[in-house]
Amino acid sequence: MENAHEWAKQQFGEVCLGDKRRTQRAVKIAEQMACEPFGSLPKQMKSWEAQKGAYRLLDNDGVSHSQLSEPHWRQTREKAGQTGSVTLMVQDFTDLNFTHHPATQGLGALSGQAFLSGLWVHNTLAIQPQVRQVLGLAYQQVWARGAQRYTGRESKAMRRKRSDRQSLRWSQAVAAIGRPPEGARWVYVADREADMFEFFENILSLGADFCIRLVQERRLADWTIEQPVYLLKTVRNMPEMGQRTLDIPASPGQVARQAQLAVSWQTITLRSPRNTPGEDKYVTAWAVRTWEKEHPSNADPIEWLLITSVPVQSLPEALERIEWYTCRWIIEEYHRCLKTGCQIEKSQLRHAKRIQRLLAFLSILAIRLLQLRDLSRTTPHLLAMDHVDPILVQIIALRSNKKSNDLSLGFFWIEIAKLGGFPARKSDGEPGWLRLWRGWLQLLNLAEGVRLANLLTPIDQDVGNP
Repeated sequence: MENAHEWAKQQFGEVCLGDKRRTQRAVKIAEQMACEPFGSLPKQMKSWEAQKGAYRLLDNDGVSHSQLSEPHWRQTREKAGQTGSVTLMVQDFTDLNFTHHPATQGLGALSGQAFLSGLWVHNTLAIQPQVRQVLGLAYQQVWARGAQRYTGRESKAMRRKRSDRQSLRWSQAVAAIGRPPEGARWVYVADREADMFEFFENILSLGADFCIRLVQERRLADWTIEQPVYLLKTVRNMPEMGQRTLDIPASPGQVARQAQLAVSWQTITLRSPRNTPGEDKYVTAWAVRTWEKEHPSNADPIEWLLITSVPVQSLPEALERIEWYTCRWIIEEYHRCLKTGCQIEKSQLRHAKRIQRLLAFLSILAIRLLQLRDLSRTTPHLLAMDHVDPILVQIIALRSNKKSNDLSLGFFWIEIAKLGGFPARKSDGEPGWLRLWRGWLQLLNLAEGVRLANLLTPIDQDVGNP
């Protein structure tokens, strides 16, 4: 992984802010944040001069969230277009709650409640499913919504006509990301909130694909008043065609367990909703169902109903589509990384526009935190000395009483996680991003101490003696 300066220059060195000094300031801010990702802005900037410079940039109306983010979005899409395989574009919403900062201006309502204030964020995360590697953010939207528009007093027809409704964000992200390059397959993955016929159409119109969890009951193509044919009923009537095993982690009130799931699939043709203006439209796709036929009495049964535009004609293909959907949980981890790791909700900035500019920095920093975790898992068998700064390897070898040339990357990253508080017991599994990052920062500090010690002039023990 590149050092903080190289990373900051790569991510923010091409931002167009109307003045090269602003770009230089953005790079410096990002570099200092990367050296102290869990700290407050004053702690990250270290000096009052740097702190004032950061506040001036965040308070500048000539700088926007999208300007700061655009180079990273572009780089992510370029990576997604060069993989030569499937890239998942995982979408989801999260909210940033600033109710505890009543002095902050420009915030909007959260969850339809006027007493909860903050910002809404819609993220599109590019992920390589084979190795579950995070490439970056392909697009991000952030906004404050007015409380008066979400009081629940509108009719459904009025809400559908409103041009600023939240459901439009899914398609807006697809349009902003654009068409995948030739030879690349981009599959949009989302939870049940994205189960919208219009969303399916918009994705297909740009040459991309989708894999979405179903929740809406819909008419199929052969639906008639005399013989209504509905989607969910049809999917649940499909016979079992295979099986898969799913490891379910422990949760409050439930112990970890292994579930045996049945799998089925078939092609379907959806008919547009009745309230869609104009003639009926049709979308042909494949439905995949995986469900738990028998489950413990103290646990809820598992059932996923998925719809995908990528053909499913065998059990391996059905299992692959299910595996794609499980990658959606990575974006939940990204949101935790943004809030818990980068602590965006603890910002004391007094206006939503400033928070949005800060979000541009922290959103990309959160990607760096997740990528450190991915790096620790992809090539554990390789020799650390061939891929990591030798000083870092030597420090870990000295601490663990090993030979530097014998350390594998897997052992190297586990030792780093242990520096960050990871117990490394057999039952602990793989370390997460938080402890890896804490250990990584501690290791960098140790390496900096070694470099400085090598520059010190030996102290003459006789100086000052009579």
